[in-house]
Amino acid sequence: MPWFAWIVLTAIIVGGIVAVVTARTERGIGAPGDREELEQLKRRLSELERRPAAPELEEPHIPTRAEENLTAEDRWRLDMLEARLESLEQQSTDEPDSDEPDHGDSGHPGDSGDSDGFSGTTR
Repeated sequence: MPWFAWIVLTAIIVGGIVAVVTARTERGIGAPGDREELEQLKRRLSELERRPAAPELEEPHIPTRAEENLTAEDRWRLDMLEARLESLEQQSTDEPDSDEPDHGDSGHPGDSGDSDGFSGTTR
């Protein structure tokens, strides 16, 4: 037998096997399950059509170079304000306010908690 006959014979056998497997695994057209499946799909479609429409989503926005610079500038301003706040807080803890008298823990003038009631002496 010539070599091309083997190719044709193999193709016929493979085609037959594929046809048999396909026939056994697939449902035929007009099978009884098709009507039930069609009814389920119709019910599902009608339920989806009755639902209120979801609000349209906005398309993703790619920031322009100017918007990126604005955000960078805003971040820089925020960093500067935070640094200024920290320095002001540091200054306020380093230097007590001269406007308010030092009342200490008891709240009485002259009784700062670390002195014995006499000015200039400590415990």
